[in-house]
Amino acid sequence: MKKLFAVALLALSFSALADSAAPVAPDAWMGARPNVQITVSHGTTPDTYTINAVVSDLRTGNVLAKPVMVARAGTPARAEIGGVGVKGMVSVAFTVTVDSSGQTAAYSSEVRDNAEVVASQSATLAVAK
Repeated sequence: MKKLFAVALLALSFSALADSAAPVAPDAWMGARPNVQITVSHGTTPDTYTINAVVSDLRTGNVLAKPVMVARAGTPARAEIGGVGVKGMVSVAFTVTVDSSGQTAAYSSEVRDNAEVVASQSATLAVAK
């Protein structure tokens, strides 16, 4: 059975939290053009890092999701958000891994349409102080 709308946050770290100002209707992901903005900062407890993401639609400017994850250095934090496996529905999957120095983080993402990858990118991010 296909999932009409799936929101999955999976942190392969020790915890993940979803933080969203308001629920988004499932059809907001129909044909969306996601823009992902990531910030990584030191967490509130020792040896942790907070990963904040804002996923918005480039067409409308509307915020689609605002996942927040907490991870330890070297442990990937992963999120998959949006319409997963449904034709015309877009989803975003991304992974952030803070390096052992705690100064940078590796970021990679994929935008999918009905589970087919239509765009991907990778970057190295500075960890905010």
